[in-house]
Amino acid sequence: MYAYSNGFFYPLSMQDDYEAAKSWPDSFVEVSEEVYLKFTANPPQGKMRGTDVEGMPCWVDVPPPTKEELIQALQIERQQLLTQADDVMRDWRTELMLDEISETDKSKLSAWMAYKNEVKSVDVLTAPDKVVWPASPEV
Repeated sequence: MYAYSNGFFYPLSMQDDYEAAKSWPDSFVEVSEEVYLKFTANPPQGKMRGTDVEGMPCWVDVPPPTKEELIQALQIERQQLLTQADDVMRDWRTELMLDEISETDKSKLSAWMAYKNEVKSVDVLTAPDKVVWPASPEV
C-alpha cells in the first residue's frame, strides 16, 4: 500500500498493527511489488519520491535549498576552510613563537593568515547562492 497523503509505503500484512497504533493511513493506493521496489530504491540524481495526480508514487525534482539552508551549509563550509587553514599553519605558528621560522615559511604563514581573513570576510548572508570562496595559497 502507498499512502499518497504522506508518501510512505505500508505492508498490508501489518495493517492490524498499524490500526492498533492508530497510524494506518486513510488514503492509499495498492501498488505492485515492482513499484514498491522501484520507489524504495535510491532515487535518480536530483530526484525524490513524490506522488502523481492519481496518487501513485513518482520521481519529482528535489526542491532547491532555502536561503536558510544555503546559509547554514556555507557557514559549515566556512568553518571547514578555517579549520583547514589552522591545520596548515599550526607548526609555522609554533616556529614563529619560538623564533625558529624560516623566511620562506614566514611568508607562507602570512599568505595563509591573509587567506583565513578573506574566508572570514566572505558575506554568506546577503546572496548565499553567489558565494565564491577565495583560493587557498600554496602549502
